[in-house]
Amino acid sequence: MAKKISPTKRILGFLKTRKKMVGFLLLLVVLTAVADISVPFISQKLIDTLIQFFKNGGGFPLNTLVSSAVGIFIATIAAQTIKSVYDYNLFITVTKIEDGVRRAAFEKYLRLHAIFHHKSSSGQIIGRIERGATAIYAILNDIFGENLLPPLVTFSAAFVSLIFKNVWIAVAVILPLPIYLLAIRKISQKIYEIENKSNEEFEAVSKNGYDVASNVLTVKKFSQEHPEAQSYADLLLVARNTQYGGERLWKVMSNVQSVIATLGRIAVILLGGFLVLNGKSTVGEFVLYVTLQNMAYGPLWQLSNVLPRLRRNSSRVERLFRLLDEPVRVTDKLGAITLPPFHDKIEFRNVSFRYSEERRWALKDMDIEIPVRTTVALVGRSGSGKTTFINLLLRSYDPDKGEIMIDGHDLRDVTQESLRNQIAVVPQEVDLFSRTIAENVAYGKPEVSREEIERAAKIALAHDFVVKMEKGYETLVGERGVRLSGGERQRVGIARAILRDPKILILDEATSHLDTESERLIQEATDALVKNRTSFIIAHRLSTVLHADTILVFKDGMIEAAGNHVNLLETSPTYKKLYSLQFNETGARP
Repeated sequence: MAKKISPTKRILGFLKTRKKMVGFLLLLVVLTAVADISVPFISQKLIDTLIQFFKNGGGFPLNTLVSSAVGIFIATIAAQTIKSVYDYNLFITVTKIEDGVRRAAFEKYLRLHAIFHHKSSSGQIIGRIERGATAIYAILNDIFGENLLPPLVTFSAAFVSLIFKNVWIAVAVILPLPIYLLAIRKISQKIYEIENKSNEEFEAVSKNGYDVASNVLTVKKFSQEHPEAQSYADLLLVARNTQYGGERLWKVMSNVQSVIATLGRIAVILLGGFLVLNGKSTVGEFVLYVTLQNMAYGPLWQLSNVLPRLRRNSSRVERLFRLLDEPVRVTDKLGAITLPPFHDKIEFRNVSFRYSEERRWALKDMDIEIPVRTTVALVGRSGSGKTTFINLLLRSYDPDKGEIMIDGHDLRDVTQESLRNQIAVVPQEVDLFSRTIAENVAYGKPEVSREEIERAAKIALAHDFVVKMEKGYETLVGERGVRLSGGERQRVGIARAILRDPKILILDEATSHLDTESERLIQEATDALVKNRTSFIIAHRLSTVLHADTILVFKDGMIEAAGNHVNLLETSPTYKKLYSLQFNETGARP
């Protein structure tokens, strides 16, 4: 098993393609530290000169005073200017990395296999992407911003300066550091564990909120506003209580840092004062020691904050990386070809599939051939394999056994895009984007003209209700098409399929949400649409599929029988039973 790479190391790996920029930033950090560290040395020279003047008299050291003031001014302005250039370039670099990871994670989410999407909450995953990408920015900004790298460079410069000035003062500064780092490490590990738990609980809050928001009309119908709000508040309270435990540890760490820094400062003051009193150091050097000690311990104060924050954000990034590392089960093989226009037949050759090794076969030993321009109806009880059959044709999954062929091409040998460009689907529940009606009809074909959109809408009997709306085709349909009725959404979905002009058409109970008159008209439009196309119709109501060229009867993941309506009444017990249940109760006959 490969050794697991820490989230921080993976994030730093993104800088490999930006080596020149990283080198430039490091140079700016060093130049800033040099400018900063020069100020206390200038001050030391000035203080010693002034004390010498007050002690021994002589000419007023005006040149020293002016040159020191000018030197401090130039060093300070230079440090601030370089810092501004550094901060600007760092912000651009870090945000580009953040946006790149955010896009990669979102694209990966879209490309993941259907089983992953069935098991996951979209609100939870989107929340994970948002928090993870923001955490990547925070980590890089902490490392290269004002919290880690620049302070450590300043600490190193101050410590090296103290070694050259007085090694005992340097020892006094460095002595508490091991204790300090050990304390931070132990507390940071505890904070990391708490943050992992907290992130899981906040993701549960996001999942609950998204779930309720997407079903808000159902909530209102059942008068569940208060219970749902209370449930959300309860989940939030649990997450906050966990988070508060981490915050308490942060404060403990802050107190530890304060005590150790104070002890180090006192040690430098006592030792420096002793050296001055014994004539081994000047007053200016004493001030220099104290100033350099403050410059050294200032970064340590940042360290006490940044290490736990890195731990906190690392747990969020780790969850994002788990999404990025999720294997894509259906991919285009190397050298996959573009599927030529469908013209001959579709074949399922001994196809078997199951969703996991623990579950039964969803399809087993499926062996069927569908000629081009055939209308095929799929019937059977729920869970009999109809939807799985369609999903395998769409290559949402790959079969565990056997092969699916279109005109002799195994679907695994062609690109997914070229396959799906020849297929249009009208699902049982048409999902619309919160965009205009025109954009929803033209989804997947943004280059089409308004005339083509309107023609498709007319065939789908959607044009009349669309033009009556306030903004016509520019009307926003709301989230998931909430501003449209079920029948209107269905017709927009049919118009979308018509516009694709597909070689293969899939209708999944496409008329199930329409009133009787609309269903009759839609049936007429559908009859025109399926003409000269290979069509698959999934329906529980046999009245919609009686005139199909072939009816496939599914039972327990296998095809029990295939044929037309009359033949199946004689050969298929399942079809006969379904027919009896739907028509005998009313005495109606198709």
